[in-house]
Amino acid sequence: MNKGQIKSTVTLLQLFLIGALFLPAGTIVGDTGAGDTSLSVFQMINRYAGMGFSDDALFYMVMACVFPAAIILCTLILKERKNFGAAIVLCSLYATASACFYSAAKRKMVDYTTMTWLPYIIILISLTSMMLLILGFFQAAQGGDGEEPTKKG
Repeated sequence: MNKGQIKSTVTLLQLFLIGALFLPAGTIVGDTGAGDTSLSVFQMINRYAGMGFSDDALFYMVMACVFPAAIILCTLILKERKNFGAAIVLCSLYATASACFYSAAKRKMVDYTTMTWLPYIIILISLTSMMLLILGFFQAAQGGDGEEPTKKG
């Protein structure tokens, strides 16, 4: 993959992460009387905040909304190597925060909800994006033709 393909692939993956916030990430356990028992990521964050973890929920909500957009902007706006480097840092922080939030939510909300496959997919896609960005970072160091850049002067 060349750098342009890596940028476009990472952009698509990050757009999926933004869209995944609206998909069902859990199912309400028990008889609720409501027809729809699924919880989106936003609803899960809201329920987690209602359990007394409002600071944690707010922190993850900000990261889940802002970091994928910031990664897209970093890859498209910043210059070579800085774009991949900054995006790698943001992507690793997002993957870590997602893993921590979903692990904590799974343990704390065990009597209220069960998790679907979506949290695992979110973490996997974030890690895949990070690996692609690392590949782009190394390719930017080598130059476009795969050879080490020579210093002039």
